[in-house]
Amino acid sequence: MRKQLHPRLAEWFEGAYQSFTQAQELSVPVVLVRKSILLASPTGSGKTLAAFLGIFDALLRKIDAGTLSSSVQCIYVSPLRALAYDLQKNISAPILGMGLEKELRIHLRTGDTPPNERVKFRDKSAHILMTTPESLAVMLAQESYAAHLAECEFVVVDELHSFAANKRGADLTLSLERLERLCSRRPVGDAKGAPEGISISGFPQASGDRRGSSDLPAICRIGLSATAAPIDLLAKFLVGDGRECRIAEAQPEKKSLVEVFSPIRRKPYPPAGYTGVRLYAELAQLIRTKRSVLVFTNVRSAAEQVGLQLKELLPDLAPQIEIHHASLDRSVRLEVEDRLKNGELRAVVCSTSLELGIDIGAVDLVVMVATPKGVSRAIQRIGRSGHSLDRNSHGILVATNINDLVEATVTAKLVRERALDPIRIQQKPYDVVAQHIVGLAAAAPISQEETFALIRRAYPFRELDRAEFDRILQYLEGGGASLEKQYVDVFGKIRVKNGLISLAHSRIAREFLVNIGTIHSESFIDVVLRRRRLGSVEENFIKQLNIGDLFVLGGRVVRLIETGVQEAYVERADGQLPTVPRWNAAKMPLTSGLARAVRRLRTDVEKRLRKKGSDTATADWLVENYQISTVNAQAIVELFRAQLTISEIPIGRKMLIELYRDGDRAHYFFHSLIGRSANDALSRIVALRVKNRIGGNALVTIDDYGFLLTLRRFQELPLDALRQCFARANAENDLARALRGSELVKWQFRGVAQTGLMVPRNLPGRQRKQKQLSWSAEVLFRVLEQHEPEHPLLVEAYRQATHTFLEADSAYQFLDDVQGFEWKLVELPAVSPFSFAIYASVIKESMMLEDPASAIERIYREMYAKVESVTPSLAS
Repeated sequence: MRKQLHPRLAEWFEGAYQSFTQAQELSVPVVLVRKSILLASPTGSGKTLAAFLGIFDALLRKIDAGTLSSSVQCIYVSPLRALAYDLQKNISAPILGMGLEKELRIHLRTGDTPPNERVKFRDKSAHILMTTPESLAVMLAQESYAAHLAECEFVVVDELHSFAANKRGADLTLSLERLERLCSRRPVGDAKGAPEGISISGFPQASGDRRGSSDLPAICRIGLSATAAPIDLLAKFLVGDGRECRIAEAQPEKKSLVEVFSPIRRKPYPPAGYTGVRLYAELAQLIRTKRSVLVFTNVRSAAEQVGLQLKELLPDLAPQIEIHHASLDRSVRLEVEDRLKNGELRAVVCSTSLELGIDIGAVDLVVMVATPKGVSRAIQRIGRSGHSLDRNSHGILVATNINDLVEATVTAKLVRERALDPIRIQQKPYDVVAQHIVGLAAAAPISQEETFALIRRAYPFRELDRAEFDRILQYLEGGGASLEKQYVDVFGKIRVKNGLISLAHSRIAREFLVNIGTIHSESFIDVVLRRRRLGSVEENFIKQLNIGDLFVLGGRVVRLIETGVQEAYVERADGQLPTVPRWNAAKMPLTSGLARAVRRLRTDVEKRLRKKGSDTATADWLVENYQISTVNAQAIVELFRAQLTISEIPIGRKMLIELYRDGDRAHYFFHSLIGRSANDALSRIVALRVKNRIGGNALVTIDDYGFLLTLRRFQELPLDALRQCFARANAENDLARALRGSELVKWQFRGVAQTGLMVPRNLPGRQRKQKQLSWSAEVLFRVLEQHEPEHPLLVEAYRQATHTFLEADSAYQFLDDVQGFEWKLVELPAVSPFSFAIYASVIKESMMLEDPASAIERIYREMYAKVESVTPSLAS
């Protein structure tokens, strides 16, 4: 392949690297002939260089031919600002190595780019633009910037999988279509000196400039992903509907070791929610024995707690232990990243902020405290260790309770098999459509027909029909049928006349530019320590504190000393007992694939435990098939044996319902095992039907494994009545009824109204307060609910609640499947081991005088003691 590269590029590569990686061998020939490609390759396999080798080749040939203009030739799009900063540093190396620093310019454009740098780009442009989806949309909407993008030939989308499942990705696909239109409309002569005679299997020879042929897209799109599944769907997402895309899958060239570890030695094995001091001691020991450790938690508060405990346990290493999450100030995060990359830190504790491909140097070990609830996320995290082809990745899943142990066991097996979680692409979000219609009109008037056709070329919007499009136009013209008569000046964004869409007023362009994107505005207060911004916490959290209260941020205990309008001033309070902030982050739901795998494990273990004297054999089977320790296998067997003693194991095609009576309450445990989001949808349908039968309220509690329905004793229902509440018929209507006017839909509407430009997050020169945003969204929600239920933004809010937050389709599928299941209602003398975690979350709320963790552990042991014939070791 070296012969295909420009001599100058080939010479630099030979001096810098010994050989091409498989990822580079698969993708570089495709990029050289300007074909779009999705490269799926493990972390640390040279994906980024694989994309840029072909791009550098094209730039060098233009330099030789004297045809390289000053305009942007390549746009790199990153999900994170930090990734863009990272690449700017990394891509400068080959430019300097080839002596091209005078010929090639790089521009980094994010929300943090200073005004003087933006002006410099507007005046002089650059050849390689590194940016985020939001900044790209801003540039496309302004002629002074967009003019520099019209000759772009390559777009690289890094971490493509991180975009595909959310509105940010749908937003990006429309920006790429707008870029495609921009580049196609400005003819450019053939590039001279392109590589001749290069061909790849399944593709014809190609040379010269892509825009010389009308049947080829103007832009070569290059998608990079370490965890792409299903890969063909992700390729369609990248290039749009009906376009050709090469798919290259590079196999892992390095070993990946994943282990399941439990620090717990107590019996009975602690229930969900337990976190003991042994965990911190074991983590501390790992840090002492390793050069560099990355510790992942699932929420920011846990990162703060773990980081603080480790600093206290390792006072000699405390300066080398840091915390990293999105609420910390950018300068703090960058400092941590640089110190980690430079080998100055022994451990960094983070939530999700270091999952993606930021260059963090040589990390020896990745530790996940509690399971990450998905296989792809686990693979992504483990890949952060040994971040190069000559080093192996090593990950440890730390189980903190018995449910975690089972999940970790299954997760580790699926990670070894690379059974990636399938991505669900957001389908035609109306609020994103509305934003891009305004963006197109902000650049220049555009016809309705061209706008509609452009939007439908983006894969997430391929099924948008004309009636939907027209309703969105009607909303943008005046706010919708319920608002346009009185408030057209307030809500009108566009004017449609003679088939042309234009802005309703010049001020709309200014307002639009400060409201681009799909990231919702949240109310946070800056925390300032010694005149330096330490990070931010939720406004509601600060409001609950008194002057002198202690909390944790950035791994430090701080004392609140003063509050301002948007700031909270603190001082250090080292060594004192903190109040850890409750971060505004929902629990990660278990993915459906992982839930099915847990069900398979339950089925296999149950089958083996039915045989006499089978406990040891079952533990041995777990050790062999799931590669866990004998101690962990025995703990799982003991859990399942205890469950069998008091109840049954929910397996395969069985719908197990457990009934436990506590005082005047009846607790029904439904073991559906379809993941938290799907259980949320399912429980709302069932609860609505139960309420209709009993004529009263029912308390619903959900988790990944099922849901709990709590009634009064006099409202108890027999099995037949419960089974009827799981009927498939009218499930969609019943879920819609259950959601009508709910806080969940209101919460979704706030975000939709911001993205759809009905409730602007910002005004030119200032940011609106969260209270104003919430109040505006609340008023509009009530108006639309009552007077215009078919308003596109309200419809979108319900759709987001139903299909994104709740995963209603999985719930509907379960209702279909469960009709053929065996049904069993078991009345229990005590809460079963499989149901205790969800029961604990209910009783925890009612504990006022007793420490919840201690109380839950006490009740757990009491429950085990009630179970007849439980082994002495379990009840001791």
